[in-house]
Amino acid sequence: MKLRVWSGARHALVAVVLLCVFASLAAADLCPRVKYVALDDQMIEIGWTLGIDERDIENFGGYRVWVREVWNSEDFGLAREYVWGEADTSAAGYWDFEPFYIDSVRVFRRTNYQNAFPYILSVTAFEEGVSAVNDSCRAANSTDVVSPRVGQQTQLSKIQPIPNPYRSEADWEYGGERRIVFVGLPGKVTIRIYTPAGKLIRTLSHDDPSNDQMSWNLKNADGEEVAPGVYVWSADAEGIGTAAGKMMIIK
Repeated sequence: MKLRVWSGARHALVAVVLLCVFASLAAADLCPRVKYVALDDQMIEIGWTLGIDERDIENFGGYRVWVREVWNSEDFGLAREYVWGEADTSAAGYWDFEPFYIDSVRVFRRTNYQNAFPYILSVTAFEEGVSAVNDSCRAANSTDVVSPRVGQQTQLSKIQPIPNPYRSEADWEYGGERRIVFVGLPGKVTIRIYTPAGKLIRTLSHDDPSNDQMSWNLKNADGEEVAPGVYVWSADAEGIGTAAGKMMIIK
């Protein structure tokens, strides 16, 4: 009987030690795992998990969500900080997540992003009283370049060229490619670009039921860059109708 009691106590002691070690290691190297990124009209949503109940982590402080505007900067900016235990709904760090459950996924969602513009997101966790950023975790969690999108449309009134006007001195692209992106397209549509005098300079054909965007590289049908000025675009989608608008290129 004594042997059994000692064996049970020993197992309990080992379990406690392992739990303490695990919690200590987790606190020393907190790095969430990004589970998904979702895109919609001017919206980006990112979900992540830490894989452990935050209550079991000693000195757990919360999460930070980072966003990088790829066309504008090489640095991340803090989009939101969630402070563990913050219950004041008016506080900047308000913790609005549900209690932990198995496979909990924490979610950040914001709707003030610009459609077709390129962003990179990341998530880090932090300990209480620690302001330093875990750069290695932020780099490991960085998403691919993502762009909010209007989504497939059946109303051509949703089509718009972005940016408009286009300014070369404030390029919004990344990778050096000059482009205007038409967003809000139906699955199949033909876009024609004209001068104000009605001269056709480029025809773009879009046939992709999974994508509402198509780029124009600011070149005419001969591969030459178009001159600055106002241009007219028209969209023709069989079975839906036609739409038209204007856009300006400033160089």
